[in-house]
Amino acid sequence: MHYFPGGRRVVLGTSFVLVTIVLLTYKHSYSLTGTILSTPVSPSCQTWLGWQDSSSEQSTYVECKTSVKYPLVGDTNVLGNPERCLSASSRLNQYSSSGNRNWSDVRWGQVQRRCAAREYKLPSLEDQLHQIWRRPADSQETAPFSGTNTGRTAVVLRTWDNYEYTEKRLTWLRALITEVALQRNGAYQVFFLVNVKDTDVRLEEDDAAYEQFLIKCVPEEFRDMAVLFNERTLKAWYPKVTEHGAQDQMYQALQIFSHKFPQYDHVWQLEMDLRFTDHVHDSLESAITFAKAQRRRNLWERNGRFYIPQLHNNSYENFADAVDAEIGDKGVWGPMSTSDFVPRGPQAPARAKLDWGIGEDADLISFMPMFDPVGSNWIYEDYVYGFADGTATPRRVAIVSITRSSRRLLQLVSEAQRETGRWVVSEATLETFALLHGLKAVTVPHPISFANEMKVEELDADIHKGPPHTKAGGESSMLYTKNGFLLGPWWQASYWFTGDGAQGVWEAYVDGQGLPPMLLHPVKEK
Repeated sequence: MHYFPGGRRVVLGTSFVLVTIVLLTYKHSYSLTGTILSTPVSPSCQTWLGWQDSSSEQSTYVECKTSVKYPLVGDTNVLGNPERCLSASSRLNQYSSSGNRNWSDVRWGQVQRRCAAREYKLPSLEDQLHQIWRRPADSQETAPFSGTNTGRTAVVLRTWDNYEYTEKRLTWLRALITEVALQRNGAYQVFFLVNVKDTDVRLEEDDAAYEQFLIKCVPEEFRDMAVLFNERTLKAWYPKVTEHGAQDQMYQALQIFSHKFPQYDHVWQLEMDLRFTDHVHDSLESAITFAKAQRRRNLWERNGRFYIPQLHNNSYENFADAVDAEIGDKGVWGPMSTSDFVPRGPQAPARAKLDWGIGEDADLISFMPMFDPVGSNWIYEDYVYGFADGTATPRRVAIVSITRSSRRLLQLVSEAQRETGRWVVSEATLETFALLHGLKAVTVPHPISFANEMKVEELDADIHKGPPHTKAGGESSMLYTKNGFLLGPWWQASYWFTGDGAQGVWEAYVDGQGLPPMLLHPVKEK
């Protein structure tokens, strides 16, 4: 095999690569154009009272211009309508720093709370973000999951103390907050979770230091929606876990967030270099709708592979039926057992109940296959700590830690790490605990494009090297292996954990190309 040697994590440059998009599920050549039809934004959800530009009615659809290049992975319908392409200029231009708007006067946290207050009865301490966040760990012992739902969702953007807030990035962040929280009347609320690299600063105890880092690290307009943490914070919460760095413990801070703010039923973890080519809230809601509709039968086995439309007559149902035919009744059904572990998920019914899971909200939503790491040669294949069965513990992994997780799942992970020191690395954390507890987890097969000219059969062979229960596993080019990177198409894919394919697609979108709803990652624009 041929490998790219590399370090533990590889960050590439941002050389421009134009990736052309394929729309395999299109049935018509025409496109719908015009303004977005949506519920008008309430005055309480406007950035500035009376400023109509913050309404989604100001955004427009454009002609979907595509040049066919094969292959494509995923369903172009799963994040929205692929025949209606949202104009980048109509979304972004109104949020630039040019013009007569003084963005430093905006307090995005306050604006979001004002919007949410119209539809939701907010807790009395809702506006005391920093005070709640900075309570020490020993004052908030792990509490049993209450099961009470509020209907609210947090969107947490992971960032660093040295993140550079360039003009393009600021424009995107303002658009994202508006689309997620304001244009859909406050069901979602956006936060910044800021990782301070200085491990010596006492963020919980030192008021002056916290304020200093907040001012230094976060633009004024975002400070009342940002919370700071460092590895000292994580060690105080999880002293039985030996690793607290972001590389291996991406979810510890999110687990703490869920404890501190239990009013959110679910938490989306997004990254600062993720971009959407369609309305952010609507794309996320489309992913949720897809996940909720999935039946549990052979769900983990579907999660363990990519959906390639051309191989299934452009039908996800055909794909699901093919997996059922291959796996039969041997797939995961309920929690997978392991020694000295008590599942806390729902009781599995008899296998004859084939519709189990349909209409059930997912505890975990991911955008990459959840594969079995055993036999994959993944660099973290053997990283299992605190579990009685060691590396024989059933596990699943999804590359790219962009997810939606339930409060229940985050609290179960937090409890295990805090009380027993059980942990696996970031990409395996939520997936493994969902598997062991018997919780519903769904891979959303969003469209991923590749710049490489490949036949669909070649792509299938490249990305499906594992056994039937985990075809996306095996020694795949998708993974960073113990020997480095394998040669493959992922370096110029529109969604992966590194590479420059996403950057090229985003540039094409910003330059006016009409693209269907897509997730693009990583986009390192400055």
